[in-house]
Amino acid sequence: MASTNASVSLTATFSFPEGVSAEIKQKFDETSCEVARVGLPVGAEAAKPLGGDYTYSGVHDHGKLPEPKEGGDIALLLTMVKKAQEGSDELLTRIIKEEKNVGRKPKDAEYAKK
Repeated sequence: MASTNASVSLTATFSFPEGVSAEIKQKFDETSCEVARVGLPVGAEAAKPLGGDYTYSGVHDHGKLPEPKEGGDIALLLTMVKKAQEGSDELLTRIIKEEKNVGRKPKDAEYAKK
């Protein structure tokens, strides 16, 4: 289902502390994100989630939940937030690994190149 509002977008800005002036911006919109499914995968059974899992499970404390509406701007926004989180995780993981390998703090603008 296509988005009803072409103006839905999300911009993630990654800034670095301690004297590193590099900044990375990523923009997510309907041209860069395919709308993800909000509910359970087709054919999956509803099951109570493990503690700390906040994805849709089809079950709440008192029984089954109705299926969420698929598609539309909310589903697109959820997809964009997930993509921004993935970008943040990748960047932070790379920074941590590089700092461990070199044993020092990153140089200015070192990460903006990658």
